[in-house]
Amino acid sequence: MATIKDIAKAAGVSHGTVSNVLNGRGNVSAKKIRLVEEAARQLGYKINYKAQSLRSGVTKSISIIIPSIESEEYAQLYKGLDKTLTEWGYRTHLYITYDLQLNEQNILKEIAEERVTGIITISCLDDASIYYNELNIPKENILFVNRKIKNSKAFAAFNFVQAGKDVSSYLAEKRYQSIGIFVDEQKYSSEQQFAETIAGEMKQASVKMIASPLGQSYSRAFEFWENGTPDIIVTSSLSRAQLLKNAHYYGSDDQQPPILCLAPTEAAFDDQFIKYQQNYQLFGHHIAESLMKQVNGQEKIAKNTIFANSGLEPVHAPTVNNPSETNLTMLTIPSPTTDALKKLLPHFTKKTGIHVSLAIHTYEEIYQVLSEASGNPGYDIVRMDMAWLSWFGKTSFHPLQGLDGEFDKIIHALPLHIKDNYMNVEGVAYTFPFDPSVQMLFYRKDLFEDQMIKRMYFEKYKEQLTEPADYEAYTKLVTFFTQSCFSQSPTPYGTSVTLGRPEIIALEFLTRYYAEGGRLITGNGMTLDLPKATQALHNFIETLNVAQKLDESWWGESVNSFARGETAMVIGFMNHVSRIAHSDVGSFIGSAPVPGNAPLLGGGVIGISKSSNKIEAAIQFMKWVNQTEIAEQISLLGGTTGKTEINDNYTIRTLYPWLQDASKWSAQGIRETKTLNGTGINTKKLELVIGLSLEKMLNGVLSVEQTIEEMNHQLAGFSQNKENVHSD
Repeated sequence: MATIKDIAKAAGVSHGTVSNVLNGRGNVSAKKIRLVEEAARQLGYKINYKAQSLRSGVTKSISIIIPSIESEEYAQLYKGLDKTLTEWGYRTHLYITYDLQLNEQNILKEIAEERVTGIITISCLDDASIYYNELNIPKENILFVNRKIKNSKAFAAFNFVQAGKDVSSYLAEKRYQSIGIFVDEQKYSSEQQFAETIAGEMKQASVKMIASPLGQSYSRAFEFWENGTPDIIVTSSLSRAQLLKNAHYYGSDDQQPPILCLAPTEAAFDDQFIKYQQNYQLFGHHIAESLMKQVNGQEKIAKNTIFANSGLEPVHAPTVNNPSETNLTMLTIPSPTTDALKKLLPHFTKKTGIHVSLAIHTYEEIYQVLSEASGNPGYDIVRMDMAWLSWFGKTSFHPLQGLDGEFDKIIHALPLHIKDNYMNVEGVAYTFPFDPSVQMLFYRKDLFEDQMIKRMYFEKYKEQLTEPADYEAYTKLVTFFTQSCFSQSPTPYGTSVTLGRPEIIALEFLTRYYAEGGRLITGNGMTLDLPKATQALHNFIETLNVAQKLDESWWGESVNSFARGETAMVIGFMNHVSRIAHSDVGSFIGSAPVPGNAPLLGGGVIGISKSSNKIEAAIQFMKWVNQTEIAEQISLLGGTTGKTEINDNYTIRTLYPWLQDASKWSAQGIRETKTLNGTGINTKKLELVIGLSLEKMLNGVLSVEQTIEEMNHQLAGFSQNKENVHSD
């Protein structure tokens, strides 16, 4: 087998240079990195990561010890742990104990030889001292989960006492008189807290408790059918609920009672059991983050961490008071969210008896419908661009407040920036967020983290390759990743610019203008700040000179180009990028705020058309689409939703990691749709005016200075025209 010495000789470099390249350290030139990597490939050299780690005294790995991989909660916990630890650059080793102490003790002896960085364990031992005596790692780097055992130094668990209280409240509300409780051994703190809380709270009922170790659980489950069947059985896991179901099928001719179980949160529909949910994937993410911060000296791990439960799975069955209102027509655009909605509408019909027909039209066609004085005839619900809200809100839609008490509470709970930008006209809610969006920078994470590419960038600019903080840095990156400017670029272009419609061109300019701190609407009316507009326009031209130019009417092709690997970055609205999360490039997508931290807001809102007389049915639809479970399904199907609670779904967090930051950037987002005194502006016409002047510049008709002068002249006339700005 080839050695480092062989590689050094073949590459014509020193032994130390080879070592630095293979270990990803040191100040090595791009030329030497290429020589070493090529020599290593030709010689068939394979890095022995384990030996490398042992030489450094640490394996940069975490051992995870759980009782069983068949239990869904443990499988979900492992997913959350493994993904997060991998993102931190750590490998995971999974061990299964089957809740046998001898197995766990043998596992600890094996781990001791591996020199792991830390351990996350659901232990079946009685005393944590066995871990501390066996393993030569800091005690704080060993995290005990759910089962608090004697002498443990760091512990994290769900709130099992609260779970017991919540379940007891449900049982009391349903007036159950005989209750079965099926749990693991009571020596485990989680099982003991859950079971004893229910037994203590339900003293008025007859309670039969069976506490059984893992290996005996199936046979013990049959005991619940002896001497009469309980009204309901409560169990501490989904796997035990399934054992009860099987035991009843084979062991009883009575009707099966309801089974309520603690269960991991998931978006999949399942009506077999009543579930009290605990988000194990998110739990795994949080405890892995805590351990990593402890290991890396960023933040000491808490001695006791109690993680909130998700609670009883909601059962949504909305009804319509007037059964004659059984058909709704919704006007909407073609989009991934519309495609997702189309798939889910049978669920709404099944729950309510209301049929919804989708009338799918283009952006321009919907604008024309709203512009007509007849008030959207034939449509009950309309999806329109959020930028049109202040112009069309009062004339096209019913006010939403006061129509339904439950919906009023939903409206009231929304953040102020959502109400201002997606709902309110002069303080009154006329629409509701449907697929709200915000601009973000999306980039090829694999390229930005590549050692060779980072070194080439440093040699070219004497700066570290990182996400751009401003448009000057962005232009450097665009140039670096464009092959016509830098022949060694791994992508044909750094980015793409969409130029097929004047309004789109206007937004390309405005995002740069806002990054400079500029605003269109001021105390003096509508005008561009000359120095800021000049800087923004010069930057736009610099980007255009090297970017891929797309003659398209929407941003979809720009996103597709990014997905095909033609560009290294794209500044886009997150609702357009979400649809490629399922593509081959999905796992390589990194996200960051747009340069200058002044993103444009976008996306759509829905409202009840003024011409509709089916108000109750329309409200039922809007409540349904706002449910967390429906929002989750929309996201999983590639659409976008404004429901921030979906971020607790770890599958969605994995598919769309940028959603966690989207709320923060949305609060900082800009879309000038009102005057300073709150009167509405026809934003579509405003952006068209700006875009038409920019088109002249792109066609060589106007210089930069002339373009800004013409835009300001047009803006002054626009602001004086009552066809463009509502009167006070």
